[in-house]
Amino acid sequence: MLLVQIIGAVFSGRGQVGDFAWMITQQEFGDSLFVFNDNEAQFRAFRADPSGGAGCSPGGGNAVIRPYRCQHPPRAAGVPTGDSAGYSRLDPHARGIIDEALSVIADLLATGQYRRLFYSADARDPDLLGTGIFDVGEDVRRHVVARLKALGNTGGRGGL
Repeated sequence: MLLVQIIGAVFSGRGQVGDFAWMITQQEFGDSLFVFNDNEAQFRAFRADPSGGAGCSPGGGNAVIRPYRCQHPPRAAGVPTGDSAGYSRLDPHARGIIDEALSVIADLLATGQYRRLFYSADARDPDLLGTGIFDVGEDVRRHVVARLKALGNTGGRGGL
């Protein structure tokens, strides 16, 4: 079983590590899956039609890489952090959609195509998901990162 290295990258400017739009185009990151902060509506659109449409259109912030989830093989995967606003707490609804997205990521990692997974990390605490557009509750941000790290330890098998 191939273990996947889970790496929190802090955005600190364009054209450098942490800028997913730049990183995903660099050959040195060709073995990587990038996890972006998605919104619920576009995650649902992707689940309904993974071949195109709204679920594959670029978004703001690190969701600019959303189109890469519709490539074969996918280079990006989204985890919803809200819909019209950020999830303020890890209630059953938020947990359900986040865990559904993490299941998609687990399936991707289990293919063995990826050696690294990058997520956006908070500059002050790498165990917190970095956010920019939505105001997201700390328990939500910790849950996403903890689950991603668990996936890395299992190569995508189990951990959920």
